[in-house]
Amino acid sequence: MYITHTNSVYSEEIDLLDNIPYPQYVHKVGNGGMPVEQGIKIMPMQLIDYVLTGKCGADKGTYDFVSSLASPNQSKIGFILAAGNNSWTGYLTTVLRSDSYPSYRIPVMGISQVQAGYIANQLGSFDYIATDSTSCVSGHSAWYTAKNMLTLGVLHAVVVISVDNGLSEEYLSIFGESGLSKLVHEENDKSVKKFRLGHGCNVTVFESLTSIVKTGNIPLAEVMSMHIASEYHGNPLGISPLGEGYKKVIDNVDTNGINFVKTHNTFSDDNQVEKQILEEKFGDIRLVSYKLRIGHTMGASTAIETALAIKEESGRFLSLGAGMGNVFSSAVVNIL
Repeated sequence: MYITHTNSVYSEEIDLLDNIPYPQYVHKVGNGGMPVEQGIKIMPMQLIDYVLTGKCGADKGTYDFVSSLASPNQSKIGFILAAGNNSWTGYLTTVLRSDSYPSYRIPVMGISQVQAGYIANQLGSFDYIATDSTSCVSGHSAWYTAKNMLTLGVLHAVVVISVDNGLSEEYLSIFGESGLSKLVHEENDKSVKKFRLGHGCNVTVFESLTSIVKTGNIPLAEVMSMHIASEYHGNPLGISPLGEGYKKVIDNVDTNGINFVKTHNTFSDDNQVEKQILEEKFGDIRLVSYKLRIGHTMGASTAIETALAIKEESGRFLSLGAGMGNVFSSAVVNIL
């Protein structure tokens, strides 16, 4: 499975937002993107619009690239919306009006199911549409489905949009109350092992070799193998001390020739489990992490961070993810 296009928008600058009612720092989107009231108002459709139209730091050309694939007489193409934790959309889920999309008020659990068809309709004609909500590994989970569909020959290309529901009150409360995300007074304290919160969206296009021959698109990377797994652990917000989930997703992919590992690395206590497992498997190997830079973008994190590694690094790497509900993911990617 080849990646022929990938584009993201994500947070990089950290600002203390005025009048935020929660004790956390929250990242803004892009290079000085639109103001964010209370750090929670950039909804998924707005983030998707940024990527499709090349705004707030995203590259231009994604809408045209996807639309050309989804035009009539092309190969069979699928669309997957990986919407992170869509069950937490709540009463705030009003999609903002833009030039491309009208405004909708979406009920709980409605965001991926309703919006997947709507987004696909704006992009072109598709032969397969699905949604995926697998917490922080949603991006990888959708990529795994895409790989299976391409390998089986059911589809020749798949477009995956990975996003999340925009730092709702539920996120901020749950992570803050559970001591997982950094509080304002902890922001510059390196001894505090917690993650920062961020916004983000990624659009990635996958093609089979058959599709590449037909379209002439140049592959950026090849996804060699993937695995998704879970473990038993009493706390759905954490990782078991033995890291059985991580072990499953690492041991079930071909890790020969790996040059570096893109870690999940939430900067929480779970980091030590991840680090120990990687040391046991690879010994001394280079680790790459993006959460200090862009924040934890939740359901979009595995897609955004893997895409960043493809654009900024070289060689073959293992990309790891871990999410609420004790679900884990891995992807072995060869950068071309």
